[in-house]
Order: sequence, then structure tokens, then C-alpha cells
Amino acid sequence: MRGSMIKSLRNSKGQSLVETALILPLIILLLMGMVEFTRIFGSYLIITHASREGARLAAIGKSDEEVILNVKSKAGLLSASAIEVDLTPDDDSRISGSDVCVTVEYAVVIYTPILSGIIPNPLNMESNTYMRVE
Repeated sequence: MRGSMIKSLRNSKGQSLVETALILPLIILLLMGMVEFTRIFGSYLIITHASREGARLAAIGKSDEEVILNVKSKAGLLSASAIEVDLTPDDDSRISGSDVCVTVEYAVVIYTPILSGIIPNPLNMESNTYMRVE
């Protein structure tokens, strides 16, 4: 009886090892997916905030250069060279009571190999903010 118990324990250890080997890649993929989603969502929040700040400055009469510099400085953690800012209309064409639109574009690079095959790499994000010119 004792020999069969030891043999049973040895078999269950092998079974546990096989189950772990089968499920571990899925767990790692799930964790990496959560990390990538967090990076993407965080980047989107940052460019949305920067777009709002830029629209506010454009609405109170700041020049395009000042708005673009401010937007890039507000996007602190993101690469300023990868951020594209577009203002419509230009600072010369803004009339009190009309709308100004600030568009901020940013491309997030996906680092997880399997996810980069599913999600377009780089993932282009865009945030638009409209505000009435004062």
C-alpha cells in the first residue's frame, strides 16, 4: 500500500508540471496584455489632457507656437518628437465666438510580440478638443 501511495504522489507531481507548462504561456500573455493596455490607455489620457490644455490656450488668444509648445510640455511622459499637434483655424483666422480645434496625434509602439501581430503596430491615437474662442 505504501509503494502505491509514493507512486501516486510522483505521478501527480509530473501532472502538475505538465499543467503548469501548458498554462504558463497563457498567463504570461495575459499579464503582458494588461501591461500594454495600461500603456495605451495612459497615453490616451495624456494626449487628451494635452489637447484640452492646448484648446484652452488657443481659445484665450495664444499663438500657434505657444500652444504647440505647451501641448508638448503637458505630454510629459510621452516622446515630444512623436507628438503631432494641429490647430484649426490658424491664430490669424480665429474670431471671437467661433470654435478652435486642437488635434493631438501620437503613435504608441506595442512591445509584446504576439499582441503586435493582432493590434496595428504602432497604434495611432488621436484626440480632438473644440473650444469657443473668447
